[in-house]
Amino acid sequence: MATPRPVRAAAGCLALLLLVAGCTGSPAPGPTTASVTTPTPVTAADPLPLSQLAAFSGVASLNAGSNCTGTLIDTGVRTGPAYVLTNGHCVGDVGRSPQATTLGIDWFGTAEFLAAQGNQDATVSVDVVGLEYSTMRHTDAAIVRLEPTLGALEDLGIKPVRIIDAEPAEGAAVVNVGVPVQDLDHDQWVLRRGDCTLGAQHTLIESLWLWFGAWSNDCPGIIQGSSGSPLFTVGADGAPTAIVAMINTTTGGSTAANGGACAINHPCEVTADGATMVEHTSYAQSVAGIGKCFDATGVFALGAGCPLPTSSVWAESGGGSFRGGDQPNSAGGLPAASLVGRAAGTVRTALAPLGDGTACQQSATYTGAASAALPKAGEDWEQVGVSVPVDLPEEEGRYVLCAVAGTDYAGAASVQFDVDRTPPLFAANADVEDVGGGTVIVRPHLIPPEITTVRFTWGAKGTVDCSDTSAYQDFFIVPLTLESSDLPATYCIYGLDAAGNAGAPTTIEVPRP
Repeated sequence: MATPRPVRAAAGCLALLLLVAGCTGSPAPGPTTASVTTPTPVTAADPLPLSQLAAFSGVASLNAGSNCTGTLIDTGVRTGPAYVLTNGHCVGDVGRSPQATTLGIDWFGTAEFLAAQGNQDATVSVDVVGLEYSTMRHTDAAIVRLEPTLGALEDLGIKPVRIIDAEPAEGAAVVNVGVPVQDLDHDQWVLRRGDCTLGAQHTLIESLWLWFGAWSNDCPGIIQGSSGSPLFTVGADGAPTAIVAMINTTTGGSTAANGGACAINHPCEVTADGATMVEHTSYAQSVAGIGKCFDATGVFALGAGCPLPTSSVWAESGGGSFRGGDQPNSAGGLPAASLVGRAAGTVRTALAPLGDGTACQQSATYTGAASAALPKAGEDWEQVGVSVPVDLPEEEGRYVLCAVAGTDYAGAASVQFDVDRTPPLFAANADVEDVGGGTVIVRPHLIPPEITTVRFTWGAKGTVDCSDTSAYQDFFIVPLTLESSDLPATYCIYGLDAAGNAGAPTTIEVPRP
């Protein structure tokens, strides 16, 4: 996804989830089965000219769990609530089930409008008070409610923008305005503009998420903070006329040669031949028709005409990469899913190839399906689901565990499983650091998702056979400390990918400082 930068002090564990793909460095020189390809860095787009600020005043720097971008929605009702459109992953959905839908809860944060270069002392900041809708199920969308009314913001010079009713044409010219933050000083967190062209619409996979109707595009400067930034059609006067989509992910800054296709920050397009990562491409989630999700009083309401998906069953946990059959993944887990529902009832489950991603919404998929009692979901921290083991084939590919409550096929869950039997691209390696006093620290590299964990052993030089992996132990965060009495030593290490495939061992000789 177009990773948002977590708001300071908002939630430390959320920060880890969102930044996991970028929190380790490149491997140090040493034996490898492939070399790391350095991706071309992506830089921010140019700041929005101050002369255009009034036209794009409805775009906000949104801090509602992460640093993202959002757009004030024109519901046409000045006396109604003010809502901002953004991504689900900007308001906590990374930490929720990939199939869940959040409806009508209190929320927190701020939306800062008019944050243009040269106008930082005259911005308008308002409180976020509610999360009316949020999901990363089939779309990546959220509707955030602000404290003032829409009219109160309009009176301050903030111009809302309507949501387009129908999909634009492929090849349409659009304008992206957002507030990226990556590698920028805080005083440079300002509105930035990019002129773009819409490509085709795609079904996307990224990690455990499956999204429909995402527009490929060539918008420049898509980096952290760009999440939720709108793609506008504009009129002859250059002012926005409608929101057609919003940025939610990119392959910018990622390289296919480094592996990890379809993992977090490595989205893939679903095609007839499988799922393929396309480099140097950003994606914007379609929002066509979401304007119909507001009633005559300007209040958000699901119902007839509203295209936003809702779920009646989802997985508390489950999915991910495995080697197929009865083989555990790198964490020792077996393929399974823990299912809960919006209401208690019966769930039917069936495993299907990913295909075009719609199998779980088809009644035929569940012919002869096994059924089980479905418990009602508890609080976010509770695990109350029915555990369903998943018998994965040993053939590499992508599969979905389909789970339907009753006959609500539109609300079914699609729990993604990836059967991966290919060893990591890279050989494991480690840094050896002299910290003084004759002591060295050996710190393994992680290269998610190609190397998500390592196993190691060590001993006095000449006493260890690195090819014998029976004596290896799991690595648990803390690096190995070797005192002068331990040195010189031989350190042996091999890496495992998320599925549990092991690479060849690497031997590192550690001299006495």
